[in-house]
Amino acid sequence: MTVLVRNKIQSAFCQTDSVNPSLLLQKGMLDANKEKNSDGKLDNKKTGHLEKIVKLPATQEYKNAFNRWFDLTNDASRFKQSAMMLENRLLIGLTGQGALETGCSLNRNYGMPYIPGSSVKGIARAWANQHLAGHSDELEQLFGTADNEQLHRVSGLVTFHDAWWVPDPKKKEHKPFVLDVVTTHHQAYYNGKQQQPSDKDSPIPNHLLAVQGSFLFVIEGEPAAIELCQTLLEKALVDNGIGAKTTAGYGYMKVDLALMQRLLDESEKRLPQEVREQRQAEALRRKEQKREDAAKAELEMPPSHVISVINEKYQAQRDNQNFRDKVEAWIDRAIEAWNIDNRKSLASCLKEAGYIPGKKKKNYQISKDRLQQLKGE
Repeated sequence: MTVLVRNKIQSAFCQTDSVNPSLLLQKGMLDANKEKNSDGKLDNKKTGHLEKIVKLPATQEYKNAFNRWFDLTNDASRFKQSAMMLENRLLIGLTGQGALETGCSLNRNYGMPYIPGSSVKGIARAWANQHLAGHSDELEQLFGTADNEQLHRVSGLVTFHDAWWVPDPKKKEHKPFVLDVVTTHHQAYYNGKQQQPSDKDSPIPNHLLAVQGSFLFVIEGEPAAIELCQTLLEKALVDNGIGAKTTAGYGYMKVDLALMQRLLDESEKRLPQEVREQRQAEALRRKEQKREDAAKAELEMPPSHVISVINEKYQAQRDNQNFRDKVEAWIDRAIEAWNIDNRKSLASCLKEAGYIPGKKKKNYQISKDRLQQLKGE
């Protein structure tokens, strides 16, 4: 047996009431067997140590920290949040340094698993490069320049934050870890000590930590940019997965709308009344701004598009006051900004459709005057 921890601090590891899984994984194994290939449940110290970590639920400190992070980023004017559920398991950070030679990306403060923001950005960019190759300039604006050797390299418009493991409020003792195993069948061959693999080689199972459950992904930036990047990220996680062994089915996720709604409901309860009212007012303002922008874009449609819409819809929508108001706005816009040929085309289109101006009932003289004004007569 090999002792891994100094005698003076062994008691501290044994007596602690609040265990940090990150510290326990890196430094908490007190001794190890000398038999390198032993993997029995009873005599393999490493496997037994990992089994202790698997039993650890999320601490209340982590839940509080997660709630603070969720509340801070629950602001649609700056952030986009996505709750993504693992379809199988996740292996992330396997190459992390440690005495166990078993890695997992764990938050140093709370010991819970996380996905680095650099990895999140990487899979989103890889998916975008694969499916949107013709939009390299736009992707460079979103993600920044890829080559660090470029003379004029710039950062992207969007920030990809670390993804936090979600302590589901519906589950009291939600545990993030699960024991997994990778079996090496031809270790001597892989190490270069044997010319060819053999069927007589003994398999060597190696237990490691995998992650289960869901993650909260957060993107920060301008509303239009983060909405696009959220779509790219969700597609990347569904199509390509993230982490190690994706070819074996690890790391694939799907959008969990039910979990996201539960998190939003819990966040709403925690917010002070003043903050809730402020965010509701901001949401209404954004909705109204979006409506105004859509109306402006519709008003500024090309003449050919406007004429096409009137040809298709005027007869069916002539009693709809909103549509008639829209037609009046198009006429005013045409009189103000269109050239004479397009205005005459619009006048002919309206005449054929049986145009009735504004809120007036059918009146030949008013219609005639309005159309003459449109044609510049």
